[in-house]
Amino acid sequence: MNRCPDSLTDLDWLSADILLRTIPDGVMVVDARGHIRAWNRMMERLTGLTHDRVCGKPCNILHCNQCGDPRKLPDECPMLRGELDERSIECEIRSADGSFLPVLRNVGVIRDQHGTIKGLVECFTDLRKVKRLEQQLSVLGEKELLHEPPPGLTGRSSAMQDVYRSIHLAAASDATVLLHGETGTGKERVAEAIHHASARRDQPLVRVNCSALSETLLESELFGHVKGAFTGAVQDKPGRFELANGGTIFLDEIGDISLLSQLKLLRVLQERTFERVGDSKPHHVDIRVICATHRDLHQMVLDGQFREDLYYRIRVFPILLPSLRERKGDLPLLVTHFIEHFNRITGRTIAGVDNEALHCLMDYCWPGNVRELENAIEHAFVTCRDKLIGLFDLPMELRMVELRHAYCPDKQRLAKTTNNAADHPRLDDAKSNAMPDSPEAFKALLAECGGNRSKLARRLGVDRTTIWRRMKQLGL
Repeated sequence: MNRCPDSLTDLDWLSADILLRTIPDGVMVVDARGHIRAWNRMMERLTGLTHDRVCGKPCNILHCNQCGDPRKLPDECPMLRGELDERSIECEIRSADGSFLPVLRNVGVIRDQHGTIKGLVECFTDLRKVKRLEQQLSVLGEKELLHEPPPGLTGRSSAMQDVYRSIHLAAASDATVLLHGETGTGKERVAEAIHHASARRDQPLVRVNCSALSETLLESELFGHVKGAFTGAVQDKPGRFELANGGTIFLDEIGDISLLSQLKLLRVLQERTFERVGDSKPHHVDIRVICATHRDLHQMVLDGQFREDLYYRIRVFPILLPSLRERKGDLPLLVTHFIEHFNRITGRTIAGVDNEALHCLMDYCWPGNVRELENAIEHAFVTCRDKLIGLFDLPMELRMVELRHAYCPDKQRLAKTTNNAADHPRLDDAKSNAMPDSPEAFKALLAECGGNRSKLARRLGVDRTTIWRRMKQLGL
C-alpha cells in the first residue's frame, strides 16, 4: 500500500499552477503589501476580471464591503498586521460589470520559516445561488404569514389574518361553515370569498336572508313548491336549494328561523335531500352550505330556542369575524377603501380625512362595525365640500361627545368613572377635566392645548361647540 506524501510538494506531478487551476473555488494570493500575485481561472469566471488586469494591483480592487479603508493597505488589514491567522466572512465583491457578488471569503496568512508574514491566500465561494434560495424561502415565509385580503375584504390586522387563513382552509373543502360575529362585520363578504376561492366557483352562489321570510314562506323559498300546493301556487317553483345545486347556498341569519324550520333544514344538511312543498318526491342536491348569524347560538341551544343537533351540524367549521373596535388598526385602510369606492361612484376626488376627523373615527366604538363606517363615509360625501373630510362632515353621533357616550357603553362607563373620581382626586386631572370659570383660566388651559379648541374639547370630554359657547359666555 502506497503511503501518502507528507507534503503536496512531494508529488512530482502536482505543481502550484495545476493546483490553482483545478481548485473549484476562486483563489487569490496577495503579498505582504496587499498586492495581488496569483489569480486562478475560477476567480476570472467569478468576477469577470482577468489575471493580467489584476496582477500587481492592490487587493482593494475587489471593493470588499467588509474591508477597512482601502487607501490604508496594508496598515488597516488585521491579517497583514498579524492580528489574525485565518478568517472566514460573508461579504460582497465587485465584478467587472460593476455589480456586487455575494461570496464566502476564507483567508489564511502565509508565513515563512521564521514566522514573517509573506502574504495571504484567499478562497472565494460563490453564494449567489444560496442567496437566491434564501430570498425565495423568505418570500414563501412571508406569504405563509401574511395572507392577502380576498376580494371584498380589507384589513391587515392579526385578527383579519386569522379570518383570511380560515377562508383559505374552508375553500379547500366542502365542510359546512358557520360565520358568526356582530352585525356589519362582513359575513356575506366572507361567504362570497369562500365560494369564489373554492372548486365550486363556476357554479351558483345562492343567498337566503332567513330573517326576512316568515316560517311558511321560508319553507317554500328553500325547498320550492308544486302547482296547487297552496293558494297562489299556480305553477311549480324550484327552491333555493335546488337553484344552488352544484354550487353554494348561503343561509344568512340562520338563528332567526323557527324550531319547525330548523327540523326540516336538518334533514337537508344530513342527507342532502328535500321535498318540495305539496310534493312527496325527494330531490337530491350537491351543495356547499355556509351559514351566518350574529346571535349566540350556543346560548340559544341552552335556552331551548335552537336545536342542538342542527347547531352541531352547521358548526363543522366555525369562523369568528372580529368587530371593528377589535381591529382599529385597519380603520385607516377601510376609510381609504370607502373613499376610493365613493369617489368612483360619485365622480368626486376627495383625498382623505383630516387629523381631527380621523381622531374622531378612531375614538368611536362602531357598534354597527364596517357597515356603519361605510355609511359614515357616504354621509361625509354628502356634506363635504373640500378635498379632505373634516370633523363636521361626519354624522352627529360620531362627532358629538354626548351622543358618542350614549352609543358606546364603554365610553359611558368611562365618563361615569371620571365623574365619580373624587375618591382618588389628582390635581392634574381636576385641572384637565374641569371647565374653566374665568377667562384667565380658560386662556391658560387653551394655551396648554396649543390654542387648538378641538384638542381642548377632547381633553374636557365635551363637544367643540360647547367650547365655542363657553368662550362666548366668557367674552373671548
